[in-house]
Order: sequence, then structure tokens, then C-alpha cells
Amino acid sequence: GVLARRADLRWRSEPLPELQGELLRAALARVVPGGTVVYAVCTPNRDEGEAVVDTVVADGAAEVDASLGDEWPAFRHPARPGMLLMLPHVHGTSGFFVARLHAR
Repeated sequence: GVLARRADLRWRSEPLPELQGELLRAALARVVPGGTVVYAVCTPNRDEGEAVVDTVVADGAAEVDASLGDEWPAFRHPARPGMLLMLPHVHGTSGFFVARLHAR
């Protein structure tokens, strides 16, 4: 929503995948094994969405709950059906990425 109101930020903002990964790992460390953490970012940027989740999963900190796309089929990620991707030109929303993870 911010970029829709402040288009100038699009040219000044930088992805923060390292920080996003640290925050996600910290959240996962604070739930019991098997506990759920929803990772949502207000950008369709792959570096801050899919890549962060892939890194955390590869580290063994979590696994993706593959049923999320089935629960919200209108927003199912086209390439990653267990995740959600909302695009302004497709859904009439701001851009979002969502994944539901289970801590290991």
C-alpha cells in the first residue's frame, strides 16, 4: 500500500533479505517445534519473499506448510502452490507474499 501512495519510494527502497531472514529465524526460535509462524511481506519481490523462506528452510529451521495455497486458491502462488502471492495488476490489491511455516 505504501508504494501506491508514495511511488517515489519505489526508486529509493532496497530489499532487506538478510534482515528479513534474521527476523524470521528469531520468530521460529520462539515457538515450540511444530509451531506455526506466518511470514508475510508487503512486496512481491522474490528476494524478500521466496528467497528468504528458501534460505530458512534450507537451514533446517522450518518447513513450509503446503496447504496454504489450497486454503486461499485465488491467491495461490503460480510457481509455489504452498504459498500466496498477491499482485496489484491481477488481484487489485497491493503486492504481498505469504508463507506459513512450521518450526523444527
